[in-house]
Order: sequence, then structure tokens, then C-alpha cells
Amino acid sequence: MCPDSYPAAMESIGILAESDDADGRGAPGTSAIAERVAAAGAESVVGDAEDLLDRSLDAVVARGERGVLEFARRNAAVPILPVDAGRGVRSIPASALDAALPAAIDGEYEPRERTVLALTVGGERVGRAAFDAMLVTEEPAKISEYAVRADGERVARFRADGVVLATPAGSGGYGAAADGPVLAPGTGISVVPVAPFATTHDHWVLDPERGVEFTVERDEGPVELLVDDRRCRTVPPRTPVTVAVDGSLSVLVGLHSKSHWP
Repeated sequence: MCPDSYPAAMESIGILAESDDADGRGAPGTSAIAERVAAAGAESVVGDAEDLLDRSLDAVVARGERGVLEFARRNAAVPILPVDAGRGVRSIPASALDAALPAAIDGEYEPRERTVLALTVGGERVGRAAFDAMLVTEEPAKISEYAVRADGERVARFRADGVVLATPAGSGGYGAAADGPVLAPGTGISVVPVAPFATTHDHWVLDPERGVEFTVERDEGPVELLVDDRRCRTVPPRTPVTVAVDGSLSVLVGLHSKSHWP
């Protein structure tokens, strides 16, 4: 959905159901958000991700990174208003919700697209990543050897505890913690070795549209694939892990949204 086709005002807003004190920090809970939506003149619909995606809604509210991922995994077409979900999706702080909800409902927020990746292991599709994916040894301080290929050409081979690839939305997380760059939206994916066994090391920005592949070349223990916040599966040596663009996640951005940049 693009800004030109976005309605001037919203009539129905979905709210991902959670415990009202889920984060323990005094942020508005589900019922409080529903009251704010109603006060702003829109219908509020509370439910889980499956329920909400079965309805015709103008937008959904998702609190926290986990809430955003609930919709990303399901390839949601409806725009998401992220709350306390990090800079990568330009979320709004819970403290700004009273002002942000009426503004969004009045059509003052615009949808922005964030790339989502599909991952396959040995040809089998295993998940979607909105933020990042990581190959890492299951046991701490165990080094393995990894190879990265792009557009059919080997980019690098290195020994490390693991390797993290991040979308622009997730590049400020694990990738940045491993000394990788924070990427502007739409620029590609970052690939960053985790604790490399080298005095100097590189990281790379690759185009997932041209084909990106990872392999475990040699392991000193089981290597696990993590996709966003979930442990996915163990990856045997020389089994290709391929990465490709798999659509996008539409997030609503406006005056109260955080900057993408730290």
C-alpha cells in the first residue's frame, strides 16, 4: 500500500491482544489503547494476530518488537502502528500514544515499507525475518568457519562464533552490537561476523535481490540458525542457507515516530 492510496481517515483499528501489564513499565495496556482508539473516533477491534488479519481493518497497533513480528511472520498486508518496538520500524513511544493515535486515525501518518526476508535451508523454507537472522554455535566460545556468497560469487570465508545478517530495520540490533553498520531503509542487508577469529575483519552490505547464501564450512560443534527472536534449526556443514526478499512490512510513520537513526 502506498501513501497515494491511503485513506484520509481510519474507521477501524485492530489492537493485538496482550496482558495489560505485559511490560511492567506502566505503558497503556490493551483495554486502555482500545479506549483511546474509541475516543479518537474509530472502531477498536481486539484480538490475536490471526483474528485481526481475517478482518478488514485500516491499521493494527502492535506493542513491542514481539508484537510487530507476530504480523511480519504472517505476511500482513495491513499497515502496522508499532509502539515501543525500536527505531528500525520507527515506532512511537508509549508516552506519545495519546497524541499519536488521533493523528494516525486522522490520516496524518504515512505507511513506509520495511523489507522482509525469506530463509531456506537446503532448499526448505524455514521462516521470515523482519529484523535479522544469525548462524551461531550452540555452545559458547566455539568457533566455526563460515562462507558468504552473493550473486553466485564468494564474498568471504572466515572463522568466528557466528555471523549475523540484518535488514535495515534490524541493523541497529545484533548487527550493530557486532560492529556492523546501521543501514538506511532500502539499502540492502548487512552481514557481520560475530567475534571473528582475526585481528582485523570486514563486514558487508549485500543486495538480497541478487541472491545471498551462507554455509557452515567447518564446525567445532552444532551450528544453529536463529530467525528474529526464534531458534529455528541446526544447520549441518555445507548446507546452503539462502536469503531472498519476501515482500515487506508496512509501518505507519508520523510526527511522533522515533528517528531511524540512533
